[in-house]
Amino acid sequence: MKVVLQKCFNYNLEDMQKKIKYSLAEIGALNKINENSKVFIKLNCVGPFASELAITTHPMFVKAVIRIIKEKTNHIMIGDNPATRDIIHTLKKCGIYDIIQEENVTIFDGSKTINIENLQAKIYHSFDVSKDMIDQDVFINLPKLKTHTLTYLTCAEKNLFGLIYGLNKSGWHVRANTPLVFGEAINDLYGAFLNVMQNKLIVHICDGITGLEKDGPSTGGSPKNSNVILTSYDAISLDRVACEVVHLDYKKQFINVIANERKYGIGNLDDIDIVGDDISSFNTTFIPPKNSLSSFGLRLLKKKFMRNILLEHPKIDKEKCIRCGECNKICPPKAMQIKKGEFPHLKNKQCIRCWCCAEVCPQNAIKKSKRPIIGKIILK
Repeated sequence: MKVVLQKCFNYNLEDMQKKIKYSLAEIGALNKINENSKVFIKLNCVGPFASELAITTHPMFVKAVIRIIKEKTNHIMIGDNPATRDIIHTLKKCGIYDIIQEENVTIFDGSKTINIENLQAKIYHSFDVSKDMIDQDVFINLPKLKTHTLTYLTCAEKNLFGLIYGLNKSGWHVRANTPLVFGEAINDLYGAFLNVMQNKLIVHICDGITGLEKDGPSTGGSPKNSNVILTSYDAISLDRVACEVVHLDYKKQFINVIANERKYGIGNLDDIDIVGDDISSFNTTFIPPKNSLSSFGLRLLKKKFMRNILLEHPKIDKEKCIRCGECNKICPPKAMQIKKGEFPHLKNKQCIRCWCCAEVCPQNAIKKSKRPIIGKIILK
């Protein structure tokens, strides 16, 4: 499978259009889109965050892709399924709404769902996803290159968790309440997506010009220039190369490891055809999430009581917290409680360590507590 690497040092529209168009031509994607093609552009818009925070797909990156696709067809729909806010509010805060209006592209409503199935799934065989994302001829995925407190790295495959509408995603964290089971669930979803889209065109174009390191994928992370655009038909190959580009530990990228084992794509670097700029020329090293887990640690944490005695938990920074209640709204097991006028309070024993609360917090007010001493010893 081919992955195209392009160095890109800023969000200049003309430069990005040139590089993205080259990448799409290199994999032969542009020739597969015609004037009658219906295209869905899937953003990474986890929440209403300003573009300079590098949490969401950059507005100018979105504009570059729209401009390229409009050379082929005007049947374009765009959007995402934010966790707690509606799509219009989120797009406005992310700086993408005005660009969509200027380009006269349709914003989708994700609330109408369709069930998709994966009969070869390991754990979960069916998923309710937004129908309009599936009903198009072409699916263009625009992930952001970011670290992730739960999954270590989030890129093309993880961005497809956004197929699931709004707060329905939190229900999946309850069902798949350990990191490894969540990794299996993401791959079950990806398999279902590949099944339903098998006669359609899927393209992944990653915005890695400015990425996110440390405790991403939201305000806990820190923006860092990674100066790369990655393009591929295969989310698994793209994510594997992305991990290499920012010099993270592939063994901890467990969602991708699972995908490779289940043959949903190619995760073996030696079997991936990397074209464009040489991978060895990328020198940026991302700082990984704090206390990220080894495969031994991931297996050990299958039991809830083990997570409670070995892992850190969310901690409220009252100097930053604005008591907006977003953490309470998203919390899958309802461990994060808030009363009117008071700061959120966590019921530690109910917490599943999914870090959804930190992901939606607009103020970076949710931190990791210190890891218990027994956890430091056992998970070292």
